[in-house]
Amino acid sequence: MADKENLNFFYQTAGKGQLYMQEAPVEKDKILMNSYYPKRAAMVQGYVQDVCDRLDYEGSFIYDEYPDKQEIERVCQNICRKIEEQKKIQGTECEAASVDFGTMGEIVTSLFCQEIHCRRCRRNRCRRFF
Repeated sequence: MADKENLNFFYQTAGKGQLYMQEAPVEKDKILMNSYYPKRAAMVQGYVQDVCDRLDYEGSFIYDEYPDKQEIERVCQNICRKIEEQKKIQGTECEAASVDFGTMGEIVTSLFCQEIHCRRCRRNRCRRFF
């Protein structure tokens, strides 16, 4: 019986689970929309999410009020380099369908900025409860 009381105190401090109930539909919708991405864009999104996971910490530039554009460009260039290295490792099996570096850079930058936006919004929603 004491365990149930302790559990209730936890959910009272976390807004009675409202945070998790509010985030679940948003995350489900994000997964659905990502499943509609074209094959190459989905591959790039994987790299972008990996980098964003590494940058998702307190004090990261992605949470600055005005993130540094040069830092965003530097990170996007690093992502493009990783993608190019991966293409070389795989032997560029689909060379005819490859995307030029400028287009790839635009795709990476767009997806990176969108991912930063999503994480900033989630962080702002979560702060209301704590």
